Amino acid sequence: MNSIFQHLIVWALALALSLATAYGQTQLITTPDTSPKAVASQTIGLTAISVTYHRPAVKDRPIWGKLVPYNAVWRAGANDNTTISFSGDVKVEGQALPAGVYGLHMIPTENDWTVIFSHNSTSWGSFSYNEAEDALRVQASPRKADAFHEFLSYSFEGLTPNGAECILQWGDKAIPFHIEVDVHQAVLTSLRQELQNKAGWSWQGWHEAANYCLQNDINQEEALAWASRSVFMSPNPQNMATKAILAGKIKGQGDSALETKIALNTLGKDLESMPCTWKEYNAAAMFALKKSQPEQALAWSQKAVEMSPNMTSMMAQSQILDKTGDKEGARKVKQDAIARGSNAELNGYGYQLLFSGKTAEALEIFEANVEKNPEDPNVWDSLGEGYATAGEKEKAIKALKKSLSLNPPDNVRANSLKLLGQLGVDQEIPKP
Repeated sequence: MNSIFQHLIVWALALALSLATAYGQTQLITTPDTSPKAVASQTIGLTAISVTYHRPAVKDRPIWGKLVPYNAVWRAGANDNTTISFSGDVKVEGQALPAGVYGLHMIPTENDWTVIFSHNSTSWGSFSYNEAEDALRVQASPRKADAFHEFLSYSFEGLTPNGAECILQWGDKAIPFHIEVDVHQAVLTSLRQELQNKAGWSWQGWHEAANYCLQNDINQEEALAWASRSVFMSPNPQNMATKAILAGKIKGQGDSALETKIALNTLGKDLESMPCTWKEYNAAAMFALKKSQPEQALAWSQKAVEMSPNMTSMMAQSQILDKTGDKEGARKVKQDAIARGSNAELNGYGYQLLFSGKTAEALEIFEANVEKNPEDPNVWDSLGEGYATAGEKEKAIKALKKSLSLNPPDNVRANSLKLLGQLGVDQEIPKP
């Protein structure tokens, strides 16, 4: 008996070793999955959504009600758990679902389907599915697929700023479910976190956060506090205007005249209490002019000119004087501004006017710059571009040829030749 028992032990060990050798090979090497793994992703606002799944093929098999039985929980893919992840809170078919990773299952039927989001996202398929672990169930209505899908796929379609449809397609069926994100709430959550870190160390971070709220008409009380923090750190035309507009909106409560009054009052207090330069006064003057308050605009403009009588501040004052009806005063200030302007200032101001559609005013500046700097090929090139924009072809050709005759640098020469080509003058103009 002992001998037979010993032989049985040896045989059992040999069989175990043989089986380990035979079946252990698949654990030591990597081979392709019959149903390959895939990921479908979409970001809505700041919320990242990803479906991780395996893609079984139809292979001429009957799918619905056969390979995938009706009225039974299905893993909505192949192999291990199909999962769906949300980096932020969402709504699925109108029902709230917190941020997280969920096992995705479905219950197919001949009519509406049930889509299941399970707290268990690590099991193998749906074999150990437990309804007690459900986070959410919603209903979905299958429809005909856009084309026959040999391999199961997930995609995101019908994208809007706030949502999208996540669609499973396989064979001839498509099963969509709608995902919605409260984008503004997600952004606000992100802003609050970012302002506690690097963004909160600069005026730009507080200003950008406040301006987001202003542009989207949300969270105005907190946004005003953010704008005030930005102005305190570094007052400048951008953040002072944002603060003023927010203050007007909050306290004006839809009364446009009151909103303007409060905004200008807020702006005036900041100008007086903060270490502001002529730039802030000049920007405030243009803000007041835009709000149809020329008297206040003129007062702030005068302060800007007193602090720094330069071309920019004086051109702004000329514009304000013109709006008040003082045409002669506007003309004199403009002449003085042009006389004070450097070559670069005049050229830059001219292009600013040109790009904003004020072609006639731009030409006035380009012509003045040519008169002041007649030997500079760049000012002739700019004048030629202004004439071309105005449709004055002959004047444009003359100015551009003048630019080329003054041996311009390569970039100016290239621009003049390009413009001449557009005007039908294609020949290469030789360097002098």
